[in-house]
Amino acid sequence: MNTLYMKRLRNLVWTCLALAAFTMLPITTASCSDDEEGMGTPEITGVRACDPAKADSLFAKASTGQTIAVIGRNLADVQQVFINDQKINFNPTLNTPHSIILSIPAEEDGFILTAFDSSLKDEIRVETSHGTATYSFKITAPYPSISRVQATYPRKAGDVLSVYGLNLVDIEKVYFTDITAEQLDTTVWETIGGNHVEAAGVTTVIADHKLNSRTQAYETTSMLNVTMPNLPFQNGTLVIECASGTTYIDFSVVPGRPVLLDVTSDMPVPGEEVTLTGREFVQVESISFGDVTLTADQFVVAESEDAITFTMPRMPSAGNDGLLTVTTPGGSASILFCNYSCLLTNFEGEDATDNGWDPNAAYETVTPGLPPYTSDGRYARITVESEGQQWWGKMIYFRKDWDGHSFALPSFDIIPETATADEVYLAMEVYDNNCDYNNGEFSGYIRYMIQPLDNSENMYDNFNWVDYGAGVFEFFNPVLADINDETFKGKWYRHVMPLSNIPCFTGLTYAEIVTVGINQFRLQSINQGMAKGAIDVCIDNVRIFYKKK
Repeated sequence: MNTLYMKRLRNLVWTCLALAAFTMLPITTASCSDDEEGMGTPEITGVRACDPAKADSLFAKASTGQTIAVIGRNLADVQQVFINDQKINFNPTLNTPHSIILSIPAEEDGFILTAFDSSLKDEIRVETSHGTATYSFKITAPYPSISRVQATYPRKAGDVLSVYGLNLVDIEKVYFTDITAEQLDTTVWETIGGNHVEAAGVTTVIADHKLNSRTQAYETTSMLNVTMPNLPFQNGTLVIECASGTTYIDFSVVPGRPVLLDVTSDMPVPGEEVTLTGREFVQVESISFGDVTLTADQFVVAESEDAITFTMPRMPSAGNDGLLTVTTPGGSASILFCNYSCLLTNFEGEDATDNGWDPNAAYETVTPGLPPYTSDGRYARITVESEGQQWWGKMIYFRKDWDGHSFALPSFDIIPETATADEVYLAMEVYDNNCDYNNGEFSGYIRYMIQPLDNSENMYDNFNWVDYGAGVFEFFNPVLADINDETFKGKWYRHVMPLSNIPCFTGLTYAEIVTVGINQFRLQSINQGMAKGAIDVCIDNVRIFYKKK
């Protein structure tokens, strides 16, 4: 455990002790002699946070992982502490007659919430040498969220809505209000106002509680059946109040305006499969971007009405507004798509200059019937039949021009100037024609290099030797992975690499990145290991991409 962490933990504990001692001063002046020694009948009078800003507030619930101060009388000589009927480790040196400092365990450490075991009690139990004290206290699940609501239109009293989301457990109240979600998003509120109408019935259908392999935290995939009450309004918000917090989503009796949340690629090549995710994809009439319009026979809407899939027909003409728009009877919604201001190069020869260093990648056009089957004009291709150890491989190496200018980067209308380097990516479309990347034996990877306007070289390798002699290695992320750290064979997809990985951009805002500039970029095939592997990878539409974390 590092020194800084230990220092912070020690400071937190002493803050808890100081707060506990301070808040008990008025009580000790009125206590009898055995209470002052802490050996009378134990009693818990409250729980406080170890945060000076909240020192005067008692609370009756907390989330896992929090450190809390249990306040009371006659709490000396604690023998055991239980939360949710589960024994909790504690440091007896931090036990005073008036307080105990406890850290609530995480679910990943085996702690069980009462939301998933009704036989457990929502309480803190302190067993001392001279008696036991209990206190009603709730350990909450992670914060809830609603992803979508599905039901036929028009919706009327008695209809059952399928409500999907995360952590919809320990539900305290489900109701509808005539205040819109947009109003709630843009105002400060402690309680949700408006005309409330409680749901006629709520049943949990799915509560799949498990560890998320990506975040390494527990979450609950949830589905509820909510029975519609008789509503005096057509538009508003569905609200679910859980022990851990309140979540809400737009609701409409008739088809509402669609909501676009994400797209699998912001600049796919022709022939690439594209999936839009969101909600209210009801009776979708069209999908349009620039001078391209797709009609209902050219896309597929998921039965769950939260995804639309289509095959990219062609790139829109230059000068388009850089947006994709979904239109339904309820309205329309747009998302950034094929915005050419984000493009560094598509290898067509006009937007960038090839440095021409050897060994250079090949720049090809589509050959009918051969991989990659489809692309927009020219693309870059790195091929090696059987590459062993080498430290200077084939490369894609481009500069803006020979006059030392920066590539034109997206405006602050496209990427906020306050966006962090973790949220701004070097993105490109990739076609992996069955390379040996990521097979656990071949240690080949891509070396990224960016030269800013000062022409310094800033490189990033997502590769690390664990034991060179034993040939053991690992990747920080799979080679050519997408934003979810996934890779694909035999199809086009979007690969991203955060600019924070590049030393000259680490810790900067996007405004600062624009000032530093990008004069040149290089993608180079490297293999530091002895195992041989084949490489055949195509790359197109190299660009800058933004996704808020």
